[in-house]
Amino acid sequence: MGKGKKIERSIKPEELPNFLRQMADAIESGGTDAMTNFTAIEGFKKLKIKISQDLENTIIKIKAKPEKCSPLSAQEKQGTDHSQTPQTPAKPRYTDLKKRMKNSFKTIFKSIHAGVLPPERIAKQFIEDSKLMVTYEGHGENYYAEYTVACDEFVSALENKNIEDAHKACDSLNNIKAHCHSQYK
Repeated sequence: MGKGKKIERSIKPEELPNFLRQMADAIESGGTDAMTNFTAIEGFKKLKIKISQDLENTIIKIKAKPEKCSPLSAQEKQGTDHSQTPQTPAKPRYTDLKKRMKNSFKTIFKSIHAGVLPPERIAKQFIEDSKLMVTYEGHGENYYAEYTVACDEFVSALENKNIEDAHKACDSLNNIKAHCHSQYK
């Protein structure tokens, strides 16, 4: 699996269901405050779980591969990007931002179309990335206003926990994305 974090636990066989519930809760909530056992899996891209059991013990091995952070460009590494003020973080490369957005939107789209609201952490990251995306020039500015309105509708639907409105907004975002990508990709 490459670089990642590992958890290995030995528990009693009857404790396994509770352990798995706690892990599921930690993944679902996105927070690991109450479950320090699961800080290693926070923000994972890939998760492998191996459970072996005998009469005395249950051994659980978990490997979590973290989400990739966008690599710094040569300018960012040298600190020569003069367009950024010292307190403002440098913008990621457009392609890195779009890859991250593609992955998060895929999760959002599947969740919404399965009739459930997407994980809050993923939706929040997608909206933040969307706000950043519309600051880039030369990548479909004529769609940015319409896209921003659809994002606002999506946020409103999520805040109100309205799955029907979230579904409409998600489909609208997907439609705008498809039209823009047909011209600019």
